[in-house]
Amino acid sequence: MTATSNAALARTMVEAFGRGDLETVGASFADDAVWDLPGTSAVAGTYTGPDAIIGFLAKSYELSGGTLTLELIDILGSEWGAVQVQRVRAERDGRTLDCVETLAHQIRDGKIVRTYHRPDQYAIDAFFG
Repeated sequence: MTATSNAALARTMVEAFGRGDLETVGASFADDAVWDLPGTSAVAGTYTGPDAIIGFLAKSYELSGGTLTLELIDILGSEWGAVQVQRVRAERDGRTLDCVETLAHQIRDGKIVRTYHRPDQYAIDAFFG
């Protein structure tokens, strides 16, 4: 895949999430894709396969009371994959989340095979507990 097509895949996935189009989100990932989110929060973990990844994203949205929003700052593509920089905002039980995250998506054959999700760890752990 080219840098342009890898960036386009990541952008399509992010925009689909923003619309609540989880079918398109899931179709962006290989059957054995792995999403890694470090930390100690209720959403931290390693998720394998599109269903588990969608489940994690849905749980994050649900735990935020439906307030979770992503503002895409930039996507940079390469032949390896794509790096996504985003601002995440949410409110929950009097707590506010507002942080910038970086996600590195390794892409093979037009599908995301691994996502290294690197947030503001303290902010995510405090918000999602």
